[in-house]
Amino acid sequence: MLSNLKITLSIFFITILLVACSGGKINMNNYKKVETGMNLSQVESILGSGDESGSSSFGDYSASVYTWTDGVKVISITFSNGKVSGKAQIGL
Repeated sequence: MLSNLKITLSIFFITILLVACSGGKINMNNYKKVETGMNLSQVESILGSGDESGSSSFGDYSASVYTWTDGVKVISITFSNGKVSGKAQIGL
């Protein structure tokens, strides 16, 4: 019984370690690469494909918000007229 517990705990901690060290694109290094004025294609070349979480337009002005998530890590990018105008992150 104790041996099974040790094996289970070992697998659990190895899994946590692998997830924490995974080379995903949603990280602080890539977040810092996103700059004001970039278009969606440029951002996606850094972060991969994002999800549009909202958009609106009025006359010649348009705005949209895209999010990228990886577990508890979230990057949110606001685009105004197709260009990055703001960004935020949680959990990086």
